[in-house]
Amino acid sequence: MPTKQIRVSSHVGRDLLSSAAAFKTEAAAVWEYVANSLEYVEPGVLPVVQVSVDANEQRIRISDNGRGMSVDDLQHFFKMHGKNPDRLAGRPGRGKFGTGKSAAFGIGNRLTIETIRNGQRNAVELHRTTIDRSVGQEIPVTWLVEDEPTDLLNGTVVTIGEIFLGRLRTNEVIEYIERLLQAYRAKQPSVAVNDHVCEYKQPEIVATKTFSPSPAQAKVLGECTLAIKVSRVPLSDSQQGVVITAGEGNHVGTEDCGIGRKEFGNYLFGDIDVPALETFETPIQPYDDSRSLKLNAEHPVVRTLIGFLGSKLEEVRQEQARASREAHKTEQMRRLAQEADKIAEFLNKDFEHLREKLEQIRAAAASRGPAKSLFGGSGSGSSADDSWARGTQERGIVDSVEHQASDGSGTGRTAPDVVTSAKRDPAGKQSVDPVGGDGRNRRTRGGFHVRYERMGREQPRSEYDRTSLAILINLDHPAVANALRNSSSEDPGFKRLSYEIAFSEYAMALGHELIRQDPDMLADDLLFDVRATLNRVTRAAAPLYLG
Repeated sequence: MPTKQIRVSSHVGRDLLSSAAAFKTEAAAVWEYVANSLEYVEPGVLPVVQVSVDANEQRIRISDNGRGMSVDDLQHFFKMHGKNPDRLAGRPGRGKFGTGKSAAFGIGNRLTIETIRNGQRNAVELHRTTIDRSVGQEIPVTWLVEDEPTDLLNGTVVTIGEIFLGRLRTNEVIEYIERLLQAYRAKQPSVAVNDHVCEYKQPEIVATKTFSPSPAQAKVLGECTLAIKVSRVPLSDSQQGVVITAGEGNHVGTEDCGIGRKEFGNYLFGDIDVPALETFETPIQPYDDSRSLKLNAEHPVVRTLIGFLGSKLEEVRQEQARASREAHKTEQMRRLAQEADKIAEFLNKDFEHLREKLEQIRAAAASRGPAKSLFGGSGSGSSADDSWARGTQERGIVDSVEHQASDGSGTGRTAPDVVTSAKRDPAGKQSVDPVGGDGRNRRTRGGFHVRYERMGREQPRSEYDRTSLAILINLDHPAVANALRNSSSEDPGFKRLSYEIAFSEYAMALGHELIRQDPDMLADDLLFDVRATLNRVTRAAAPLYLG
């Protein structure tokens, strides 16, 4: 019989910092505390949160009117892997893993909490040096104030200090909060970052489709409704996908099921509430404590949910793609497409000259991959591009793939909307093109595309769709609509307006990509680059203006 016991043990300091590593940006760390502020309020109280970002002091403060914390609450707050009292009481919420104590240390060295509950004020502080010095199961937290009587209302102030990020990106904090606020819209929250009032800005919707799971899916997912919405314009990465909640305010994931890079995939967003993600009995967790908003595909409910979401997103995407193709079959749209191709030709000549510069920027930023990955992972259509499909331009080898129905019959189904992949090979006996274009009618990418689209009178006159490297000119914008109404697509005045719009959007698109690679780029340098781009393309396109 063994005389010594072996026990599972833990180093609390290392556990805490390991959890903190999931919060790599100020946006993710701030949202952790904002979301707690929105959730933990007294019944009937509308949550109010003020985020103060002080770039000079490298400090972020999150203040709220929540229910506050008592001494016992603070003890529980700093307990590693403690079970959330609300969840134990049967109120599902996001406090499953207790990452509030960790998030601050993903971006800073100091966490200070000042909180008031029921007339008692408490304040505590934890510093990274204390965590680093810890050697075992406990880390001492410094009491600054303990049970001090006060007439102030309930609430909490969380301060992240000694932030070690190079530069605090307030705009990214704002964008992140505004995207995720929709999960709390029923609570009518008020959130401000410095002087900016955050609001969930739902894109203009052209269609909404609702779906219910099949009977077999409902046995796993429970009764739930999926709403898929179609935006009038392309969505940014943070706006795309279906927001998944497991109870009100418990935002656990956002999934696009891989359609974001397909034609019209980046126009789709939506929401679904699936409480079964929390109640289904299984030792497999549906998500982890990283707040990545990505679900665990091994979980039974997640596996069924992803299949349900993916099929419905693809159904809506294909419907929108077909509608777009029909809308572009008119004689006017064909003429506009020809004009757009002429504009795109000039843009791509300019883009080719910039490739070397972009590669140098990536190298200086210690990023991996060729310059083409700066633009949505898409190449410029040059011979260096490594994505190829059956085509007409160069010699190559076309993959032989048979697409069959899922039942193995290979019959009775519409042919899948795919392109036969290939590779470029001078010794090949078939013809291939660089991959690009839309839907079945794939064509040489050629870098940027220009398209005329009807995007609504209230939308900007142009948009840059980073996913497909497309510059979209809005035919419904009053300036464009009036120019086309009073003449035709062949009129020099309409052409000049189109060129000016496309060239301006292109210059701003390049500036956007430059700032993505070098967030510390000076505003004067960025402005210089945008102006230089406009000067180059307008000079090169002078013959078009005279046409």
